[in-house]
Order: sequence, then structure tokens, then C-alpha cells
Amino acid sequence: MTASTTPHAEQKTDMEIRVSALESELKALKSRVPEDRVSIILLSDSFDKAMAAFMMANGATAMGMEVSMFFTFWGCSVIKKGRKLKGKKFSHKLINTMLPGSSRDLAPSKMAYGRLGRRFFNYMMKGEMASLEEQIEIAKESGVHFQICAPSLGLMGFEEDEWVVPVDVCGVAAMYGAALNARTAYFIS
Repeated sequence: MTASTTPHAEQKTDMEIRVSALESELKALKSRVPEDRVSIILLSDSFDKAMAAFMMANGATAMGMEVSMFFTFWGCSVIKKGRKLKGKKFSHKLINTMLPGSSRDLAPSKMAYGRLGRRFFNYMMKGEMASLEEQIEIAKESGVHFQICAPSLGLMGFEEDEWVVPVDVCGVAAMYGAALNARTAYFIS
């Protein structure tokens, strides 16, 4: 009787080991499945590219997705309150003078024609779609998570209180943490 139960017991143990291995593999696979999130990385300070980024962000939040937006280098200008020069060293003042002070100062990537291009786009959008500033406010109210590139702050002389939205100052690792767990990631340059 002992001899006949031993193969069955060994078979059960083998089955338990295989089931346990399959459960471990399934758990590992589940950890790599992207979540219902969108990650948008914005490098550009062009009006049209900023509009696209915020329209995608707001569309995703309207669909119930979590959205994180990472602003780096020129893209930081999109969510600045305005041009702040007081208390900055000369090189940072120079950079801040050359960059747009806020979203209202962004020029389109095409058909800029000085400030005329942006005025034209604002005129065309009136009554048809929300302005960039309204899009930013919608994103803020919708719970979009805003990240600012810490190295960009240091390099360009930005300070932590210069933003129209609440920001998380972080590095590339945090940006990758958001992007790698997202179902969709966009890089807009």
C-alpha cells in the first residue's frame, strides 16, 4: 500500500511544484502589463505641440485614465507663471529672457510670423476649442500628475515656485517609472 501511494504522492508533489511555478510566472507577467495610464514627455515650447500634449492628456483623463506629464528643458516654459529674473545669476537671467515667459508667450512651430501666428491661432480657436491656458487648467482640475525635470531646473535657473500647476520636481528615473507603467507614452519634441 505504501508503494502504491508513493508514486501518487510524488505526482501530486510534482503537480504542486508545476502549479506554483506557473503562478509565479503569471505574477511576473502581470507586473509587466501596462496600467491604464498615459505618460506624456514634453520637450518642446511650441504652442501647437503644447496644445497637442494637453489635448491628449485631457482626452485620456476624460476616458478615466491616469496621466502624468513630464516637462523638460524648453517644455518647462509651457507651465511657467511668467518671467522671473530677480535673484537669478546672470546666465539664468539670460536663458530666462530668451525663453517664453509662460504659455501665453509660446509661438507655433510653423507659421509663427513673429507674434502674429499665435494671435491668428487664438482667433481661429475662439469658440471652437479651449485655449492652451484653459487646457492647462482642465488638466490641473482633472488630476494630471505634473513632473518637472530637476536637472532642467538647475541648468536653466528655474525655481520650484514658478509653476501654474502643482509639480513634482524629479529626475529621469521618476519619468521612466511613469512611462514604463503606462499603456501609452508620448515624447513630444
